[in-house]
Amino acid sequence: MTKKEGKELATVKVYLNTGIIAGLIGVGFIASTLVFGVLLLVLK
Repeated sequence: MTKKEGKELATVKVYLNTGIIAGLIGVGFIASTLVFGVLLLVLK
């Protein structure tokens, strides 16, 4: 039983970490797009 529970916990941790990383990449992408767009507007 303990081995199964440990595996499930590890899977949940990996899933959460993947979600957090994906979220950070998404936020970073949106932020960089906004900054790039503002720079283009300013340079025009």
